[in-house]
Amino acid sequence: MEFIWFNNLFCVWAILCICFSVGSSHTKKCKEAERQSLLKLKGGFVNGRKLLSSWKGEDCCKWKGISCDNLTGHVTSLDLEALYYDIDHPLQGKLDSSICELQHLTSLNLSQNRLEGKIPKCLGSLGQLIELNLAFNYLVGVVPPTLGNLSNLQTLWIQGNYLVANDLEWVSHLSNLRYLDLSSLNLSQVVDWLPSISKIVPSLSQLSLSDCGLTQVNPESTPLLNSSTSLKKIDLRDNYLNSFTLSLMLNVGKFLTHLDLRSNEIEGSLPKSFLSLCHLKVLQLFSNKLSGQLSDSIQQLQCSQNVLEKLELDDNPFSSGPLPDFSGFSSLTSLLLRNTNIIGPVTQSFGHLPHLLVLYLSHNRLSGVDNINKTQLPNLLNLGLSFNELSGSLPLFEVAKLTSLEFLDLSHNQLNGSLPYTIGQLSHLWYLDLSSNKLNGVINETHLLNLYGLKDLRMYQNSLSFNLSSNWVPPFHLKRLYASSCILGPKFPTWLKNLKGLAALDISNSGLSDSIPEWFLDLFPGLEYVNVSHNQLSGPMPRSLRNLNVSTPMNLSIFDFSFNNLSGPLPPFPQLEHLFLSNNKFSGPLSSFCASSPIPLGLTYLDLSSNLLEGPLLDCWGKFKNLKFLNLAKNKLSGRVPKSFGTLRQMVSMHLNNNNFSGEIPFMTLSSSLTVLDLGDNNLQGTLPAWVGRHLHQLIVLSLRENKFQGNIPESLCNLSFLQVLDLSLNNFTGEIPQCFSHITALSNTQFPRILISHVTGDLLGYMMDGWFYDEATLSWKGKNWEYGKNLGLMTIIDLSCNHLTGKIPQSITKLVALAGLNLSRNNLSGSIPNNIGHMEWLESLDLSRNHLSGRMPASFSNLSFLSDMNLSFNNLSGKITTGTQLQSFKPSSYIGNTLLCGQPLTNHCQGDVMSPTGSPDKHVTDEDEDKFITYGFYISLVLGFIVGFWGVCGTLVIKASWRHAYFQFFNNMNDWMYVTIMVFIGRMKRRF
Repeated sequence: MEFIWFNNLFCVWAILCICFSVGSSHTKKCKEAERQSLLKLKGGFVNGRKLLSSWKGEDCCKWKGISCDNLTGHVTSLDLEALYYDIDHPLQGKLDSSICELQHLTSLNLSQNRLEGKIPKCLGSLGQLIELNLAFNYLVGVVPPTLGNLSNLQTLWIQGNYLVANDLEWVSHLSNLRYLDLSSLNLSQVVDWLPSISKIVPSLSQLSLSDCGLTQVNPESTPLLNSSTSLKKIDLRDNYLNSFTLSLMLNVGKFLTHLDLRSNEIEGSLPKSFLSLCHLKVLQLFSNKLSGQLSDSIQQLQCSQNVLEKLELDDNPFSSGPLPDFSGFSSLTSLLLRNTNIIGPVTQSFGHLPHLLVLYLSHNRLSGVDNINKTQLPNLLNLGLSFNELSGSLPLFEVAKLTSLEFLDLSHNQLNGSLPYTIGQLSHLWYLDLSSNKLNGVINETHLLNLYGLKDLRMYQNSLSFNLSSNWVPPFHLKRLYASSCILGPKFPTWLKNLKGLAALDISNSGLSDSIPEWFLDLFPGLEYVNVSHNQLSGPMPRSLRNLNVSTPMNLSIFDFSFNNLSGPLPPFPQLEHLFLSNNKFSGPLSSFCASSPIPLGLTYLDLSSNLLEGPLLDCWGKFKNLKFLNLAKNKLSGRVPKSFGTLRQMVSMHLNNNNFSGEIPFMTLSSSLTVLDLGDNNLQGTLPAWVGRHLHQLIVLSLRENKFQGNIPESLCNLSFLQVLDLSLNNFTGEIPQCFSHITALSNTQFPRILISHVTGDLLGYMMDGWFYDEATLSWKGKNWEYGKNLGLMTIIDLSCNHLTGKIPQSITKLVALAGLNLSRNNLSGSIPNNIGHMEWLESLDLSRNHLSGRMPASFSNLSFLSDMNLSFNNLSGKITTGTQLQSFKPSSYIGNTLLCGQPLTNHCQGDVMSPTGSPDKHVTDEDEDKFITYGFYISLVLGFIVGFWGVCGTLVIKASWRHAYFQFFNNMNDWMYVTIMVFIGRMKRRF
């Protein structure tokens, strides 16, 4: 017994000695060959000085990101993830094949860098590799199939690159793989991806194939997949997968905890196989084609309702129905049901959900109790709501029970009534969006008293009125306030000065009719977006702003004070990106932008239109390198158009119309991205330069109306394939209309894509409600001038009226089949109207008046079924007006001045017209009447035929009794048969239903 005890003691002593000797020994230096391989790898990197600054000395095991085996000194791990070490200075360059000489590597992590080039094929030789992470780089090319040789690999992450795979057969050899992420790998050419994946499903714990271009699975070639007990997470979002794929995933992963199939093509309701998923914590299915009743789909989640934490079913075309009952989902933290056709009030749909943090129900048709049937009132009163409270919006009362809420979005619904005080119980709320509803009443301090964590408040597009005391100090540190179309006025709300942490402020259209207070500038150091437009603010800008130097450091990016009554000179502005001051009364020269030092070089959008600005423009605009949108229209600016406008390479839209500019158009060939150029209503002169058509290839709208241009219309305009609006009216152009207008694709192709000409205003942080605005232009349409904004990009117009053009109307102009408006009036055009004008079937407005056109109206006029406005007056047309559905409906003034023109609706009659008793041509008489087809003999034959036919039948029945009895007996039998048939049919229907 003592021997055994002594022997055990000796063994323990020996083990401790061995462990002590091993633990106290120093790690061996790395192998020289491996050190040289690492130096070669370092040589292939361009950037990453901080990351690789320690890569020097003899012992590479001490280098940053390197781990070695304590006994052998071999490099076993290479971890150079930039996110962990230095995200601002990531590695750049190519991945050198020398890395393959590190044959003892078990872990390789080069993620979150900027590595380029292809994945070395030799990586497949690293047989001991357990983890391979090359995610989020700039790698390109085909994934080498040699990666299938890494039989020990457990983690493969190559997502976030620009890689392609022609098949996934190599994946099926990775039998030990637990984590596979191939997201954004281009697999669109892979026919059967699922069979390869199915072979490694038994070992997988996480599968991510999002944004891979995966197509529908072929049921016939899909193998029978066994259920996996290890697969917990599946991410297949942003593909083209259908409901069959969803069913396969549910059958495989009975123990799934996370399922992400967002942005696919899954249809119908949730399948019943969801009833077997009792461990599901996250289900994300938004942006699919789910249909049926939302409540039916929710029923399929009963097994997991106690563990489900996140449910996202946004943007699915469910059938209209009420909000389902979620009171049993006790673990929910996030519920997203945006745009799912939910209608009616929220009654008892939530119950007590103690963990709910995010509730997203916007863009539905949730309503207040005003829309509830009176029979529901007793049930509502049982909830503890008084009759006074019932005038409010019930959903707000219901969500007030969710005391843990941090994010609440009920915007774009039909909520009505006043805002209840119970909203203030949500003390953890940091985001509240009730915008675009029908809420009314007053918001006072009691509503906001307990919202301690509130940072983002959005109430715009309601009829709410803010009634807060001038010295009110909010209990929260608000970052964003959107109160557009709410009532804050008439005085400028002084309580705003206590919101000094604001980053975004929108109080546009809020009934303000005051001046801008001096203290308003105190908010600027933190503000990035301010919108006080569409009010009645008057007076000059605050003195503090006028004295502000543009070099003052500020975060302000978007400044919108348009549509007010502000006056005085323009102050210098800080380093803005977007400045909107249109529709005010600013006066004086526009010199502050050029006189200030330094220039606000980041300016991108500048709108000073509809003011009282005057004087010439300084030629300093070349400094605004980022300027994209410039609108100086409707002022009193004069002098020449600055040549520096032509150096603005980023310019997309330029409006200088309705001013007093003179001289010629400056050379602008560098502005090749220009889509809208409006120089109308000025005093510009000279010829229209040919470079407009040779260099401004993106032009959609070109307006030079009401200037003093002369000479021929250059044929280079025919190179403008995108041109939809060409207005050269009210000038002095001479010569003929170019034959090549038919080459303009946007006007000659009805399938050409029409776009809404809008401009994105950089809403990166969600500061603007829309984030973009529509371009606008003044166009002459159907004889009147109209302002076109949203629909500008849909218009197709050519207006060459009021010039001195001569020659014939080109026959080729009839090929402009997408043209909606053509105005060639008040010129010196001659010849006939093109015979094929009926080919322009989209034409709605045609004005050829006051020319010298002759000949008959072409018969094809009758094909212009959309034509609603036409003027052919004061020409030399002759003959009869073409018969058409709409041509006779125009007023006689549309044809007046053509003395040889006849027919309706004119009073002068064509030769051979038959007159009605009223003295006007009989509309029922056709040209064939002249053949005298209807004569007296025709009437005599008609009477004789009637007499013979009538008495030949009826007379026989009167004289011959047997025929008479047979005749009436036939009708009696028919009556009896129909009665019996109908009664038998009714009897059958009664027995069936």
